[in-house]
Amino acid sequence: MRELLFLGLFMAALAIGWYLGRREAIKVRFLVEPHGSAIDRHYFIGLNYLLNEQPDEAIETFIRALEVNPETVETHIAIGRLFCQRGDVERAIKVHQNLLARPNLTREQGDRVQYELARDYLTVGMYPRAERLLDELISNQSPMRADALVDLVRIHERERDWEQAVEVGEKLVTERPAFAATLAHYHCERALTAQRKRDWQQAITHLGSALGANRANVRAILMLAELEEQQGNHRECVKWLNQLAETDPDFVPQALPLARRCADNGALNLSGYLDKVIGQARSSPIATVMERADEIKKHSGTAPASRYMVAHLQAEPSLRGLIYLMDLHENAVEPKGRENLLALRGVIEALISDAHQYRCQACGFSTRQLHWQCPTCHGWSTIRPLKGHKAI
Repeated sequence: MRELLFLGLFMAALAIGWYLGRREAIKVRFLVEPHGSAIDRHYFIGLNYLLNEQPDEAIETFIRALEVNPETVETHIAIGRLFCQRGDVERAIKVHQNLLARPNLTREQGDRVQYELARDYLTVGMYPRAERLLDELISNQSPMRADALVDLVRIHERERDWEQAVEVGEKLVTERPAFAATLAHYHCERALTAQRKRDWQQAITHLGSALGANRANVRAILMLAELEEQQGNHRECVKWLNQLAETDPDFVPQALPLARRCADNGALNLSGYLDKVIGQARSSPIATVMERADEIKKHSGTAPASRYMVAHLQAEPSLRGLIYLMDLHENAVEPKGRENLLALRGVIEALISDAHQYRCQACGFSTRQLHWQCPTCHGWSTIRPLKGHKAI
């Protein structure tokens, strides 16, 4: 079915291109007569191949029949793109290389063809060739500059060359401001490299650049909080924890171990911090709620913690929250009832053992652990914690 669709689109493109090429050729007296020409013969030979289920021979015949001139360049580009989408990248490269060698292309057409050829090279992993073509488009201030920057920055991303990715990304963000969210992650990757070398100051500098690109980058805030805590700067760590709560409370569970350590050394009032986080969110992650219940239990006992948890579960049901509530009452139940309670707990645990806690907002990929870049669609900052009725 896909093959028939491809051939149908291909035939339509070639028919239009053939007509335009024929008209142009008549204009410049390439054809003495409008009928019975070599183009007609090639066209009907191609149709014969197609009817005999020989699509490759038909395509080659049609390409030979289609005169290359300024009016048919777009058709040739479309043919090359169809080849590439079909998986025949070698033939797409030949079509675009043949076009690029033509001296009668306008600058805009030449840039279009060069860009398509670069994308062909990208498809087959020929990064150096693609990079050279894209660099030319960028340095020549081509109308394709923004698209070329997008593809070039992806090359550096795939090669994990974060320094070059940042350099190209800073150019791209002037053309497409929304790219700032991705650029911030490139700075975070540079910070990770500095951390591995134990160059803490350089890591902090890169994270500052990340927040300069995108103030809402949760990853940079979390990394700064951890770095400050490692350096013994507990007050600075608390500052970043508060920044995280204001920026995106849904990610506070990622920082709960850090918050506990700050509370243990007296730098943070954990109960007050959790109340602030829960109070400013319409729907809080269950991990944050359970942490607050733990604080209530520690300071006021099991009964107030249980009431707090029940109230939350009535508003936002959660199996993880239900297990927490069972654990609170485990010792208060008679032996026989306790046995039944533990059996029920085991069933619920089995239900949630493989449950996903995060989902990509772009492609729907689900996972049990947080990824800053989606493994499926490769988007940055697209994976978020599940909460409310979607969460377990």
